[in-house]
Amino acid sequence: MIPVLAACGGSESDSPEVPTTDTPQQGVSHGPFFPECAGISDEEIAKQTEVPGLVNTAKTSVGCQWLSGGSILGPHFSFTWFRGSPIGRERKTEELSRTSVEDINIEGHDGFIAENEDLTLGLSLCEIGIQFDDDFIEWSISYAAKPFPDPCDVAKELTRQSIVNSK
Repeated sequence: MIPVLAACGGSESDSPEVPTTDTPQQGVSHGPFFPECAGISDEEIAKQTEVPGLVNTAKTSVGCQWLSGGSILGPHFSFTWFRGSPIGRERKTEELSRTSVEDINIEGHDGFIAENEDLTLGLSLCEIGIQFDDDFIEWSISYAAKPFPDPCDVAKELTRQSIVNSK
């Protein structure tokens, strides 16, 4: 057996130029600023989701995630802020993977609401994406066991509060 090696040779001038993220995008218009976790406290997440023992397991400048007891096994709730990213691509992904995707308007801002039905749990997942110029935010509400409130009611309220908290 003769090993086959892939050739990766050539000078740097032979490679196509790869754009860097250091250069600002031309013509990009950013929406409002969202505070850490969209200004939503851990207590408010617990109140809205009706899940005790939630732990904020990921807190970054562009998103937060809450898990029951910090475990990936169980319900999960997240907020994500996409800067300079097209909401259409996210919506298309939702359309391919969710039971239904519809238009929605919250606090005067347009976006989508995606629902997913589970055979045993019923409507257990709801995601809302809202557009702000060339940015968008997304709330994802997903339950793993009954009983739980309507995930879309939770997502709508958290999205509403996030928009009100933006600057």
